[in-house]
Amino acid sequence: MVSWKMMSWKLVAVVCTVVFLVLGILIGKFGIPPDLPSWLREMSIDGDSSFTERLMKEIRADNIEKNLKYFTQKAHIAGSPREEEELVNYIFNEWKSHLDSARIYPYSVLLSYPNASDPNYVAVQLENGTEADMSAKVEKILNPDQEEDPTVVNPFNAYSLPGTVMGDPVYVNYGTIEDFTYMKRNLSIDLNGTIAIARYGKIYRADKVKHAAEFGCVGMVLYSDPADYAVDSEVRVYPDDWWLPGTGVQRGTVLPRDGDPLTPYYPSIESAFYQKESDSFSVSAIPVTPIGYDDAIKYLRKISGPEANSTWQGGLNVTYRLGPGFIPPYSNSKLKLHVRTYNERRMTHNVIGYIRGEHEPDRYVVLGNHRDAWVFGAVDPSSASAAMMELSRAFGELLKDGWRPRRSIVFCSWGAEEHGLIGSTEWVEELVKILGTRAVAYLNVDIAVEGNTTLMASGTPNLYKLLHESAKKVENPNPDEIANGRKTVFDTWLANDPSDYDPTLPHIGELGSASDYTAFLQIGGIPCIDMSYTYSKTYKLSDYPMYHSAYETFDLVSRLMDRGFKYHQAVARLLGVMTMTLAEKVILDLDCTQYANKLERMVKDIQTHYGPLFEKHGINMDGVVKAIQEFKEAARNLHGRTETVELTNPLEVRRLNDQLMDLERAFIDPLGISGRPWYRHVIFAPSLHDAYGSSSFPGLTDALFDIENDPDQARRWEQVKKEVSVITFIIYSAASTMKGVNDIGGL
Repeated sequence: MVSWKMMSWKLVAVVCTVVFLVLGILIGKFGIPPDLPSWLREMSIDGDSSFTERLMKEIRADNIEKNLKYFTQKAHIAGSPREEEELVNYIFNEWKSHLDSARIYPYSVLLSYPNASDPNYVAVQLENGTEADMSAKVEKILNPDQEEDPTVVNPFNAYSLPGTVMGDPVYVNYGTIEDFTYMKRNLSIDLNGTIAIARYGKIYRADKVKHAAEFGCVGMVLYSDPADYAVDSEVRVYPDDWWLPGTGVQRGTVLPRDGDPLTPYYPSIESAFYQKESDSFSVSAIPVTPIGYDDAIKYLRKISGPEANSTWQGGLNVTYRLGPGFIPPYSNSKLKLHVRTYNERRMTHNVIGYIRGEHEPDRYVVLGNHRDAWVFGAVDPSSASAAMMELSRAFGELLKDGWRPRRSIVFCSWGAEEHGLIGSTEWVEELVKILGTRAVAYLNVDIAVEGNTTLMASGTPNLYKLLHESAKKVENPNPDEIANGRKTVFDTWLANDPSDYDPTLPHIGELGSASDYTAFLQIGGIPCIDMSYTYSKTYKLSDYPMYHSAYETFDLVSRLMDRGFKYHQAVARLLGVMTMTLAEKVILDLDCTQYANKLERMVKDIQTHYGPLFEKHGINMDGVVKAIQEFKEAARNLHGRTETVELTNPLEVRRLNDQLMDLERAFIDPLGISGRPWYRHVIFAPSLHDAYGSSSFPGLTDALFDIENDPDQARRWEQVKKEVSVITFIIYSAASTMKGVNDIGGL
C-alpha cells in the first residue's frame, strides 16, 4: 500500500513539472529563444536588420504608378458601385493573396449626394425676377482623363441643408469665428438674412457654415480664391501647370461631427438603432454650395459696402468689399442660392488585411488610408492607396521568404472618409474594446504626395522619436537634395521645417480631426501619426491646388507632381520602416519622455498667454506644473527599466510594453471634452472653431475662448477652474500608469 506521504511528494512533482512546462511554453512564445533565426533575434532587440533594407528595396515606384492608374480610372465616391464593389473586391483579393487573411466590414450609413437632374447653383436674382450670372453646374472638361465619365458628381457640399434662399451678399473672408466677430463687433455689419461668400482655406468648411448660421446668415457660398490655390497662376494653370483653373471647384463635406450621423457613439452594424434624420446632426443649419473662382468674381465685383482691409483681399482682379448688398444697377437685386443636395442610406465597406504576429499575435500595429474620393482622387486619397497596396505586396514577399513579425500587422482601407471619417469611426466604435487593449499604434497616410518638397507630419509625442529615426533610414527621393548633401528624407525635412523647441529635429504638428486617425486617438486613446510629402511653405497655400476637384487626375500626378513616383516610393518606405520597427522590437518604440517635454511646452504657452488674466481671477497652474514633474520622473524611470529589463523574460517585457501602450489611454476622459463629448482626449482634440486644427488642453482652450466678452463672467471662470483641475488629475493619472509595481499606493 502506497503511503500518503509518498503520494504527496508525487503530486508535488507533477505540479512542478506542469508549472515549469507552462513557463517554458511562455518563454518560447514571447521571449527570444536561442533557436530563432539570427535576423529575428537581432531585429527584435534593436529594430534594425537586413529585412528592413529588403522591405525598402522591394517597394517599387513603377508598381505604385500602376496602382494609381488603376484606382483613378473612374470616379469612386462613397456608396457608388465602383467604390463599394470593384475597389473593395480588388483590395480584398489582393490582400488575401499577399497577406495571411483579409476581411470586409460592411456598414449601412447615411451618405449625401447632389441631385443630378436638378443641380445646385448660384445666381443674381434681378429686381424683375429673372436670374443673371448663373454659376456653372459642372466643371469644364480640360483633360482626356475626365472624358465621358458619367459617375462624376457635380460640385456640392455633402450634408448641406437643401433649399432655395435669397439675400444680400456679404464677403466674410475665410469665414473664421474671428472674421465674423470682426464684422459684427468692429464694423457693426448686420449679417441677419444675408448670404455669406467665403473663400476656402484656413479652417474646416463645416465650421465656416456653422459660424455663418450662428451670425444670422441664411446661406453660404464657398469658393477657392487664387490667392490660396493658384498663387503662381498668372501665366499657366492646369492642364499646363498644377495650379487650379477658374473652373475648378472643391467638393467637401459640411458634416459637423465624425461618423454615421444616425448612430452617434455606436457602430452602424446590423443590430444598430438608427435615429431619425430630424433628430440627428445629418444636415447643416443653412444651405451651402461651392463654386469656382471664375464664377465667384461675378458676384464679388458687384458687392457694395466698405472695402475689405488688405489681409482680406484675395487674388482676383477686383476690389473685395464686404457688403451687404450689390452696387448699382443691382442695388435691388439679391444673391440666390439653389441647393438640392439629398441624403440617402447606403452601404460602405472597410477592407482589413492581416499579417499574424509570431510571438505576440494579440498586439496590433495598424496602418491605414481611406479609399473613397469625391471624383478621381489621384492625390486624395489614391496616392496613399497606391503606396499602401505596394507596401502590403512588399510585406507579402517577405512572408514568402519565411519572415514573420513579432506582433501582428493590420492593413486598413477605409470607406466613406470624405463624407465624415465614417468608415474608420464605425470600425473603431465596433472594435473599441479590442483595439483599446491590443492596438500598439495607428499609422495614417491620407495623402502620400501633395507636393514634392519635403515631408510633413503630425502625431502624438510618443511617436516623435520613431518618426524622426525612421526618416533617417529612407533615401531622399530628390537627386538635387542628395547633391546638396541631404541624403535622407530626414535631412530635407529638417532643412525645410525645423522645430521651434529643437533646431536639430524637424517639426511634427498636433493632430486635429482631418483624417482617419481621429477615432483611434479620440475614442481608443491609441498613439497616432499622419504624414505625407508636401509642397514648399513659401507658397502659403491652404491646400494643394487641385484639392477635391475633377482635375485631380492621374495625369496631374504623373506629369506634374511626381514623375517617376519616387516621392510616393519614399512615403511607402517610411511607412514600412515605422511599421516594421513597431512590429519587431521587443520593447516598443514609444517614447514617453517626449510626452513629458511636450506637456511642459504646452503649460508654458498657457502661462505666457493667460498668466496675468489667471492671476486676476485667482487661478494658477502650479498643480499642473507639479503633475507634469511627477509625469516626467515616471517617464524617465519607465524608460530606465526598459533599458535594464531581461529581454528573455516574457512577463516582464509584456508588462513594460503594456505600460508604454497604456499611456495614451490614460489621457482619455470617458465623459469627453465639456460641450463636445464625442472628443475624449484631454491633451489633444480638434479646435472648437476649426475641426481640422488641434487644440492643446482643448477643454481649457474652449473655456477661455473670448471669455472677456462673456457677460456671465462668474460662470465662465468657474469652468476654467474646473478644466485646470481636470488637466491636473489626468496628468497625475497618466503618470501613475508608468510607475513600477511597488510605486503605487503600496500595491
